[in-house]
Amino acid sequence: MVGRGGTEELLGLIEHIYEAATDSALMQGLPLRVATHFGSESCLFHFCYKPPPGVPGLPRNACVPIGTANFDAQACAAYAEYYHERNEWYARGWKKGFPVVVLGQELMSTNALQRTEWFDYCRTTGMYELIGAQTLISGDLICAIGIHRPQGSRAFDEDDQKELSFVLPHLQRAFQMHERLGLAETRGALAFDLMDNIDVGVAIVDADGKLLLANRVADRILSREDGLRVSQGRVRPVDSRQEPGLARAITQAARTGGGKAMAAGGVAVLTRRSGSGMTVLVSPLRIPPQNLGTSVHAAALIFCDPDRETIVPEHVLAAAHGLTIMEARLLAALVTGKTVSEFAESADIGIGTARTHLKHILGKTGYHRQADLMRDIAANPVMKLAAHMRDDFRESRP
Repeated sequence: MVGRGGTEELLGLIEHIYEAATDSALMQGLPLRVATHFGSESCLFHFCYKPPPGVPGLPRNACVPIGTANFDAQACAAYAEYYHERNEWYARGWKKGFPVVVLGQELMSTNALQRTEWFDYCRTTGMYELIGAQTLISGDLICAIGIHRPQGSRAFDEDDQKELSFVLPHLQRAFQMHERLGLAETRGALAFDLMDNIDVGVAIVDADGKLLLANRVADRILSREDGLRVSQGRVRPVDSRQEPGLARAITQAARTGGGKAMAAGGVAVLTRRSGSGMTVLVSPLRIPPQNLGTSVHAAALIFCDPDRETIVPEHVLAAAHGLTIMEARLLAALVTGKTVSEFAESADIGIGTARTHLKHILGKTGYHRQADLMRDIAANPVMKLAAHMRDDFRESRP
């Protein structure tokens, strides 16, 4: 596909998207880069949680969104705290599935929009014409994208819709990398050092699959040769039948990372020795020359260690939520999948006492449902980090 601004401009946008995946500052500026490509000065990325089946209402807002200059800190906070629930465009658009790209006029008429409270926010931020999209990042985490033009500007059309449909998989892959690598507040060597201490394997390879860098988790998994292995310096599936598919995904992703192609990477499910599957995210990666001494076309392979159980330390839960020792023990047990009755039996306390502890936990954490609390702890990158810190990185005490 050739973009509306030409092949070079589209390749430049895709290259920038993958560079932003591992650079927090560039990620903050990505909305403007995307908006500019579509002839706009307004773009907002907001993230929310897909509700369970049968639960009515909008997906719950996950964090403060990021956007262009018209969405300053005050506007972003206002969206997260108030206007997300009144976003008439998203109330209609999110139900269309994943991934999807829609035009504002398809969602509601201008007259209907102007009669809503949401239009107050649109006027404040200069939104009138809309092209929007949404995609799943991981699990139930959604990214919704809105690109806007002010009143009196040209409306977005089907050509814009096709262009955004092409760009959307690249944005999805970049957000997946940014989310899984946990690089929102870290950069360079510090980020890679942190990745050595969490249960995420990260292997950086060139276009031919040659291993360039691997964190501690990736080293451990590769040395076990369970799903993935290193042979003749290259990362390969243990099942040789899966090698052509993985090699093709790596080559395409690496070329995209180097600004030479437009493939968005992919997901490979490799066979482990036990017969179960091992999911590997293959994503384009841009490596500046100063990082490896030379500029290379690279891809990131991101995967979890399926044999490690995530156990959040009790002292971390206690400190994070102001829990008593017994409450923290109960919460830690629930995170591992135990029931309240199973914990009561193991702790030699009555089921009524255990339920009282759970009630106190929900009160202190601000949650109404146990399921919501479990999900947010499981999705919290800080909790994941604490769960797999090495002993020498554990909490120090005076």
